[in-house]
Amino acid sequence: MKRYITIILSLLLVQATITLRAQESNHFIHTVSKGQTLYSISRMYQKSIQEIIEWNPGCEKSISVGQELRIPQEKAATAATTVADGEKKPRYHTIQPGETLYRLGKMYNVSPIEICEANPGLSINNFRTGEVILIPVSDKAKVFPKTVTPQQQAEKKEEKKPEIRTTHKVARGETIYSISRTYGISIEELLAANPELSKKKKLKRKTILQIPFPTPKKEEPKINIEITNKEIFTEVEAKRDSITSLDNSNSTRVAIVLPFLLDSYSPNEQSRMVEYYQGLLIAVEKLKRYGYSFDISTFDSGKKEQSLAPLLSSGKLDKMDIIIGALYPEHNKQLAHFAQEKEIPLVIPFTSKEDEIFRNPMVYVVNTMQSYFFSEVIDHFAKQFPNSNVIFVADSTKSNKKEFIESLMQGLDKNNIPHTTIQMEDITNVTARIIKHDADSATISSIRKVMKSDKENIFIPVSSGASTLSAIAPSLIMLKNDTIGLPSFKLFGYPEWQIYANEMRSQLYEADTYFYASFFSHYSLPEAARFQDEYARWYDCNMLNIYPRYGMLGYDTGYTFLLAAAKWGKDMPSRINSVSFTPVQTGFKFERVNNWGGMVNKKIYFVHYTPNYNIEKIDFDK
Repeated sequence: MKRYITIILSLLLVQATITLRAQESNHFIHTVSKGQTLYSISRMYQKSIQEIIEWNPGCEKSISVGQELRIPQEKAATAATTVADGEKKPRYHTIQPGETLYRLGKMYNVSPIEICEANPGLSINNFRTGEVILIPVSDKAKVFPKTVTPQQQAEKKEEKKPEIRTTHKVARGETIYSISRTYGISIEELLAANPELSKKKKLKRKTILQIPFPTPKKEEPKINIEITNKEIFTEVEAKRDSITSLDNSNSTRVAIVLPFLLDSYSPNEQSRMVEYYQGLLIAVEKLKRYGYSFDISTFDSGKKEQSLAPLLSSGKLDKMDIIIGALYPEHNKQLAHFAQEKEIPLVIPFTSKEDEIFRNPMVYVVNTMQSYFFSEVIDHFAKQFPNSNVIFVADSTKSNKKEFIESLMQGLDKNNIPHTTIQMEDITNVTARIIKHDADSATISSIRKVMKSDKENIFIPVSSGASTLSAIAPSLIMLKNDTIGLPSFKLFGYPEWQIYANEMRSQLYEADTYFYASFFSHYSLPEAARFQDEYARWYDCNMLNIYPRYGMLGYDTGYTFLLAAAKWGKDMPSRINSVSFTPVQTGFKFERVNNWGGMVNKKIYFVHYTPNYNIEKIDFDK
């Protein structure tokens, strides 16, 4: 017995030591979510990757969804900010069991409303243990109710009941907090006039409350009442609702900031930007037919070396309702800082490498970032092919999809989907023997042994290049058509394959091919065909023969974001996925990257070239 007691005490001592060390080191816990990488987490908290690795040995090899990482931050036990190089820095906090916004406000000396405003993604539904939130910088001292002694509380109960001004019937959703605010009285005054009330009980509809006259202000102890998260979020929503959304009768002010006048500097980029703008104007014209009005201001951002400072300081963008742009990373960075300062939504249509999204709630990144892209593809693959057997086709000379393949293998393992690897030479050797009519069982054994007759066999090459596709597709078709008795199979690949579709379309059909993409258009799809005809009529030319089609991208982003801005104004972040619109090329499904950051587009399609010569665009969100 003594031995067991000693072991238990030792374990408790170790746990206490670990807890004390954690408190001394002053870090917080980040739980890895889908699509996050060490890089994105480091950018999210403005830490170096090496710092995170030092605090989490082994994470440099891989991280997984649900894994907890320790993120260091400067020591400051109760202060909301720390000072480094004269600059105040925000702190981050991992919500602990039982914590409320009110308690966090007291802990960091900021108001609960300020915490909500600093975390646009925070709501009553996701204020939960383990969530990381940003604690904003605040120079204002906050006054919170003080705890009073039982004697002081008894004395208050004996005080004379206040004079009643009127009565109030409780409506749906009202709280003690909201009613006291409505009548300009304190919670203590409302409770004093209605002794039967309890701050812990939910108010019932149609309850009649007595509303007292406000008492003269004087210095006296206050009853210690903690406001609930529900009451705080109710006030936040009421505050947001009070902001007038844009009315259809008023023009929505739109700024387009793109490099138009590049000329000899970069004629290809200039042509793409002009085509994007032309597509956006078609969207504007269609929205006008539904009664919406837009004031479009277009600005040339110039070469990548040029600064946007003159434009941003001119005041021309100060009162915009939405900004679309730009092309170059440095321009996007400048626009993002401006948009955050002025609280104007910024739509970045092209690049996916934008660190600003991790700490700027006004940013919308349309072009899906690779890490989020991969996580969505893996989820959709498991849904589309739950009973599959995956065969990766390795090529000793070509392999440009290593990161994706590694991520997919991890996802397959988590979903209990078997996978193996075969060499490209094994496939091409068999097809060469078939051509010579001497394919025997020994020749095809390397292929037969990796296939399963009771599952969907899916070949995935490790390269997306044209030479790889032109080698594997004909070989698989030959295996499929020959009478060597192999199980059925499909081919799965990459967005780049739509570039080669014109030359290899029949082979994609015959190989029963799938590929993933965040954008796709084809003349056989009704929306795309209509838009191509409309674009040709408007501008008397065809779009550039590149992917994505920039005219379509301009139309899709223009229609979606301008409609959202016109209908919902400041409420656009919570409503953007509610836009009723069928895009011609690029789909949209936006989610915040964290509670205080921007919105990333996670929309992914699977495109299927069927053996009966049809094209299916598989939307997993319908």
